[in-house]
Amino acid sequence: MSTFMRGNPAEAIQRQNAADEAGIVHTQLDVGRMEMATQVDSFAVMNAITFPKGLGDDPAQPFFMTYEPKKITSAVGGTMGDMSFQGVNVTRNNISQVALPIPTGINVTYAQGWDQTDVSAAQGAVMNSGVFNSAASAFKDLSQAGDMTINEGVNAAMKAGGGAYDVVAGKTMDTFSGGLAGAVKSLGEAAVAGVSGGMGAVSNIMSKIGKTGISGNAVAGITLGVAGKLLGPAMSTAAGFSSFNQVMAHYQGPAFRNFNFTYTLRPLSAKDQINIVKIVDFFKIASAPSQISNGLFRIYELPYVFKISFYSKDGELKDVNKIAHCACTSVAVSYGGDRFQTFSGTNSPVETNITLTFKEIELITRAEMEVGY
Repeated sequence: MSTFMRGNPAEAIQRQNAADEAGIVHTQLDVGRMEMATQVDSFAVMNAITFPKGLGDDPAQPFFMTYEPKKITSAVGGTMGDMSFQGVNVTRNNISQVALPIPTGINVTYAQGWDQTDVSAAQGAVMNSGVFNSAASAFKDLSQAGDMTINEGVNAAMKAGGGAYDVVAGKTMDTFSGGLAGAVKSLGEAAVAGVSGGMGAVSNIMSKIGKTGISGNAVAGITLGVAGKLLGPAMSTAAGFSSFNQVMAHYQGPAFRNFNFTYTLRPLSAKDQINIVKIVDFFKIASAPSQISNGLFRIYELPYVFKISFYSKDGELKDVNKIAHCACTSVAVSYGGDRFQTFSGTNSPVETNITLTFKEIELITRAEMEVGY
């Protein structure tokens, strides 16, 4: 394990490899190369473990990835920039970074949340109203506005909010009181009256729909829809048609990305085995909480999160997606290979496999994708 200041991880790995070859602990004090992960991060000395030795310098293993544990110091939301982080040291060995080879099959999935919902005739009437369209337009203008003065912002917000109030307060339905809204209301009255009075109710509905000024095809569709609701599924089937509410897709926001990485660690020396044990401890301890209280309530300090990055000896990889801060949701460890075996004399396993599962805690939008996430 070597000691160096925060800076270019590729250069740090090279310094560490040189220090390992010399059998010494190397200290880098080049303040000009330091970087602060966040405003609350300090220029603390950084202890790192690299496995295997020579990672990044070895032509057979020129690529590597780094894991830096971070403590969440504040949060106001899930969008990037809504959280603050501070670098920390983990375990009694005070490890601040682990570097491992980039495993095969690294990948990323960009998922967007879309779902569907039914739209009733009453909701459809509202969405076709002038009041609703005016409110929707005001909100769109507000969301797409550039720089505003305070007064302009207040006026725009009041306009959008007033339109929304009109919709919620029922002014939209008042606009349709002599048309489709009244027809929808009559549908409920017809259902209460029962099938015996259903045809009279349908006639009443049709007379009101005619006043809305909609097209003949739309009137025909509404007629079948209303009739289907009145007749019910059995009689609608007998009549040769089925009636359903309209359906719309609606957006639910971007999904948090998930990542999985699996490593097979085989020690070639006693020092390698010591480092493998430290690496396992690093991930399982950093991903676990600290218990603050165990009285009437179980209260925990949050687990640490990780900043994960991909590098070559020349610096960060530009054509591989960046990863935002992640919570480690699972650390799976298996020992000994396909058939459990140990080294003679030490009883240390000949192989340790680690599978790490992460979930990003910052949502990725177009802005982040534009810069490589």
